[in-house]
Amino acid sequence: MYKAKEQSELKQDVSFASMLHMLAYPSAFPFAPPDGRSLLVFPVIQTHASAVVLTPERVYKLKKPKNFGFFDFSTPALRRHFCIQEVRINSRLAPEVYLGIAPVLAFSDGRFCFGPVFSLDDVPLPGSPLAGGSVVDYAVVMVRLPDEAMLASRLREGVASSSLLAAIARYIAAFHTHTLTNEHIASFGSLDVIRGNWEENFEQMKPYLGRTLDTFTYDRIVEYVHRFLEERAALFVSRVQDGRIRDCHGDLRLQHVYILDEQAASTHPFSHLAILDGIEFNERFRYSDVASEVAFLAMELDAAGRPDLARTFIHTYVTETGDQALLELLPFYSCYRACVRGKVLSFQLDEPEVPETQQEVARQEAGSLFALAEHYASGPTRPTVIMIGGLMGTGKSTLALALKRELGWELFSSDAVRKHLAQLDPAQPQADAFGQGWYSSGWTSRTYHALRALASTALARGRSVLLDASYMRRADRQALAQAAAAYGAPVLFVECICAREDALSRLAQRWRMRVDARQLPPEEASAASDGRPDLYDAQCAGWESFVAQEEPYIRRAVVTTMLPLAVGVEQVLDALHSPRLACWLALSKSEASLEEREALLEHSVR
Repeated sequence: MYKAKEQSELKQDVSFASMLHMLAYPSAFPFAPPDGRSLLVFPVIQTHASAVVLTPERVYKLKKPKNFGFFDFSTPALRRHFCIQEVRINSRLAPEVYLGIAPVLAFSDGRFCFGPVFSLDDVPLPGSPLAGGSVVDYAVVMVRLPDEAMLASRLREGVASSSLLAAIARYIAAFHTHTLTNEHIASFGSLDVIRGNWEENFEQMKPYLGRTLDTFTYDRIVEYVHRFLEERAALFVSRVQDGRIRDCHGDLRLQHVYILDEQAASTHPFSHLAILDGIEFNERFRYSDVASEVAFLAMELDAAGRPDLARTFIHTYVTETGDQALLELLPFYSCYRACVRGKVLSFQLDEPEVPETQQEVARQEAGSLFALAEHYASGPTRPTVIMIGGLMGTGKSTLALALKRELGWELFSSDAVRKHLAQLDPAQPQADAFGQGWYSSGWTSRTYHALRALASTALARGRSVLLDASYMRRADRQALAQAAAAYGAPVLFVECICAREDALSRLAQRWRMRVDARQLPPEEASAASDGRPDLYDAQCAGWESFVAQEEPYIRRAVVTTMLPLAVGVEQVLDALHSPRLACWLALSKSEASLEEREALLEHSVR
């Protein structure tokens, strides 16, 4: 739990509650109340950090006099400072919404009211006399936006579209491209800072064990995070080097994204969007990897039951920025964001001013978010290699490209590598006989050696790898597994299979198009392949079947490519997230026999 309150802080809470009660009446505002409604009390929304008074046209947001460690609003001077910071920071993504700062005035007769709205350079200091009273607190003043414009509302109403999420992704991508980064900001992407954020999170989650999360979930998340940080250190370093640590929004939630005037989108694509409530109180939460920011909104879409929209949002962002490596970090940062949200909601259980009904809703939502965090923590923590192999015409290149789009991993193809080594145009077909010319054993060995070198370079940078090649020879599979083991990377061999007649049909159609110099269809990923129907049987005869006893460092999954592509992708993802793959490398290095390792593996999975 957050730091225990001192007696003086408890008194502050009581006075804040009394002040807030008075500030909810229309008479507390510097504008005339609606006719005939002078006794109306405006609604107030409570969070762990703020209280928001909603008038018909304006929003007044006060900061609670609390110190949670990760923020400190305990004095009027601090609240003044952070109100100014909030307006300044949020004017980047919602410039027309944030109007300024209104001081809270106390009067000798015990009344409280809001003063006029001040610009950031003119906000009076605490204790300043104003309008017959004295300045005792502050509120950020915003235009009240319609609830139905909120992205969360659009989702509830079922009217949030893929095109809308794509527009939001482009808006955020443009913001990240232009927002500030420097040496100081980049330092927040260091392993020490990221680890510190997590450890703080874990400590603040502990008081809610047995209340909003169970011990098993907590321990599993902790183990996943510690292993990920240890085993992907090179990836975090590369994010800093690539300039991906920036001055972000910091709290990219569904409730903070508003869609205002969609008609304006035709001429000004982003003028209809506003994103509120960026973090002002702690630069450690705002200065972050852009992957963490993207993960926040994606996690919220997952939690809302719309992973399809999360996928659109992520893929549009990656397309706009070219940041493929972001996809490898999404599970890690999505887990973090789900934990943060679960923790923050749990805080409400210890806030006496939060109504019991709201506390119960917070309890249920927090439990769901911690469960979602555990789901994200089920994936691999190490950089991983997937060999996508099989006979020619079995669709391995198409599956490899689909997995690259899904995972964002580095993808290397033997067809492209072979022609690069030979200085050949990839689009130019080569009609060599099987095992001859550019496809002789010597050239094939050079090609697979180059694939291993490319994979090793990526693994050294903490990146996972997809390799598109037949991998028909057991020796090539074993050599790759040994190279990957040097980086602690588990290896999954995905063997693509289909009926012979289907493979021959695909090969014939593709070869005709290549010979005729026609462009292959967009879904065809093997544009450099020289596979032909007359080569199929020879390759089939030379295929060396996977034998577990002889390939102990490799796990195998078989994908039937006659099914829809999406089914094949899901099969690979299921194998990738299997606990069997996660612990196979450690077991395979033990002195136990294969049978003993299999038995240990089955026991560990259960």
